[in-house]
Amino acid sequence: MIESPIPLESLRRSSGTFVDAVGLPPSVYSDADFHAFEMEAVFGSEWLCVGRQEQIPDAGDYLSVMRVGEPLLVVRTSNGSIHVMSAVCQHRGMCVTANTNRTDDDMLDPPDLESGSTRTFRCPYHFWVYDLEGQLLGAPEMAKTTGFEMADVQLPALAVELWQGFIFANFDVDATPLAPRLAKLDDALTNYDVESLVTVDPLTIPDVPFNWKIMVENFMEMYHNSRLHHGIHDFAPSSGAWYADYEPGDAAMFGFNETLEPDGGFNPTFKALFPPLSGTTMEERQRVVFALVAPSLLMGFQSDSAFWFYVDPTGPTTHALSMAYIFPASTIELPDFAETLEAAIEGVSNFNRQDMPTNVATQAGMQSRYAPRGRYGWQEAVLPQFNSWLVERYEAASDKT
Repeated sequence: MIESPIPLESLRRSSGTFVDAVGLPPSVYSDADFHAFEMEAVFGSEWLCVGRQEQIPDAGDYLSVMRVGEPLLVVRTSNGSIHVMSAVCQHRGMCVTANTNRTDDDMLDPPDLESGSTRTFRCPYHFWVYDLEGQLLGAPEMAKTTGFEMADVQLPALAVELWQGFIFANFDVDATPLAPRLAKLDDALTNYDVESLVTVDPLTIPDVPFNWKIMVENFMEMYHNSRLHHGIHDFAPSSGAWYADYEPGDAAMFGFNETLEPDGGFNPTFKALFPPLSGTTMEERQRVVFALVAPSLLMGFQSDSAFWFYVDPTGPTTHALSMAYIFPASTIELPDFAETLEAAIEGVSNFNRQDMPTNVATQAGMQSRYAPRGRYGWQEAVLPQFNSWLVERYEAASDKT
């Protein structure tokens, strides 16, 4: 059993709806003991996004990613399936790399910067070699070690599930399947054909200086849109926000923000920059969908594209943030795609320039002796939903024996 350093009774006050819930205890945003509890209670047994399937289309293609401090390999195996496993060599703990002709300088690259294609993985320390599914194939000079059998050595594997083209992994190999708990979100996204969309290379910002939950909360609530983003978010005012119902067992929270006209966009023109997604209705072209596959995959769907963020906690008051757009393949093939994408990214930067310092200041405020447990408004009704999801995990972890 792992026990929350904050009494469950206090945490439960944050569950429910905006009508009756209060904010989470301020210490959940900075306390080291609570962070350690949360990493096990939430991230140790929930489905974590590790990429998109089109990033590893062929056998031997791999991604090397870091999730809550664990170096992982996401691999397309020889039979076409996707395998996720620890990158930690089972000899002395060095992280394995692709078995290619790497220079000494390459060896120093952090494992989360790697991607490519390989037939095997090799520990650069003592040259132990593993196949695409993590089975040890070679271990030099181990024949004299009594009882050592290569067949007994395997890189630890995680549970894997695909949903709408996203790859999820879970440290709990017996975890409850994810997809059945995303049925409501599937229904909302039917016409977006998310599985067929293609991601551009994600950009990762390390050491973002505020707690991971602050990032999730800021992304999902629409109360601040017409206030903090006055002017640049006027095409989609907060008054046009609404959220889907949340029930215990749901794995996602999501909502909608109507735009004043069809095909709005997060850029200075307030208009979509790419062709509309072909399957969407006119109603869908006049709104934005914001979704969280808890704990930390954030998605936004607009008339011409979608974008996804991954929030990876790196400490009580820091996280790494990865972000990328996804498009139909036909959009990526347009001759002016790169130039237009650059304009779209710069447009989103206008919002980030307002959000980031606000979130840093919120982190500072939550560490104040005067930090509140405030009430919620209807335009941030998703936040007590997120709280309810978290408290379910806190309680479940505390109840384990």
